[in-house]
Amino acid sequence: MAQIAIRTAKPGDARAIAEIHVSTWQTAYRGLMPDDFLAALSVDERTEMWSTVLGRPSPSQLALAEIDGSLAAFCIYGPTRDDEPPEVAEIYALNVHPARWREGLGRALCEHAVAEAAARGHTAIALWVMTANDRARRFYERLGYAADGAARANSHLIGRAFDEVRYRKVIA
Repeated sequence: MAQIAIRTAKPGDARAIAEIHVSTWQTAYRGLMPDDFLAALSVDERTEMWSTVLGRPSPSQLALAEIDGSLAAFCIYGPTRDDEPPEVAEIYALNVHPARWREGLGRALCEHAVAEAAARGHTAIALWVMTANDRARRFYERLGYAADGAARANSHLIGRAFDEVRYRKVIA
């Protein structure tokens, strides 16, 4: 059985994170986001973005999952960005390289984020998922998350609106 290790991201991980980010989006969002947007995703631009994220102080955490010593997934989480009580944490993004789907990396990272949130005194954790992303929704539901009734049109992430629903899980 493959060994999964979770660790905190370092500035030198920016390119590997960007490669996972682009590969994941181009596969997971095919048919859900515009083809031209997905085709234009750039590892170099995402490397720059992740270098900036990793180089500045933030209340968020970026955890990486390695499998058999190879970086394969990441999860960024922290305090909620919504108008919610401070007891709520949020998973901002979870990306697993498509070649490593269904190997337990996403589950391991979500469990890590929940444990970290609980250790910081959070009693619930939320996340936003594209309404039409049935694969992701089923994944989160298997982990005990449920839609909490919140919905929004997200137009800031890709410059074009798409619908999202919020999922939530009680953790303490």
